[in-house]
Amino acid sequence: MATVNIPYTFSNGAPVVASEHNANWDAIEAFTNGLSAGTNFDTGAIDTVSIAAASITTAKLATSLALTTPDIGAATGTSLATTGNVVYHIGTTASATSYTLVLTDDGKIVEVLTATSSVLNVPLNASVAFPIGTQITLIQTGAGQVTITPIAGVTINGTPGLKTRAQWSAATLIKRATNTWVAIGDLAA
Repeated sequence: MATVNIPYTFSNGAPVVASEHNANWDAIEAFTNGLSAGTNFDTGAIDTVSIAAASITTAKLATSLALTTPDIGAATGTSLATTGNVVYHIGTTASATSYTLVLTDDGKIVEVLTATSSVLNVPLNASVAFPIGTQITLIQTGAGQVTITPIAGVTINGTPGLKTRAQWSAATLIKRATNTWVAIGDLAA
């Protein structure tokens, strides 16, 4: 971080001139206001830092910013423009039976490995409040066909139907409204 420059120093027993005292406080005020506005940070001033949850509500970064190994956790925003490669790794939930989606499945792959038919239940928003825009990918890794089944009160639109077609078929569920989803992918009637 940049160093605050205090223009005047004082010695024990020497008189303090009000204008010099005020100039020191003005320098501190200008520096801290600069920190608040996002200036007065030297290049590399923030290296490896853990920031407390909810301590930043709105962040404005420089027009051009290089992050070497960023882990922004569960940050949200309206947009993020990047150049180069963005590498991300999707988590997986494995199931060997019928399965009901849970909130931690948001953004994950749900793999269903069964030899017989099974059901993937999509719960009501009142039970599991997935955010609108949630995307969950389903992969049928076993021979058993998976039927995507809405709990009463949930609507899932998909064509030609809501079943995976065959082993290794995949479909993505996208939440469009409070209790409305769409299923797209390798589906069968």
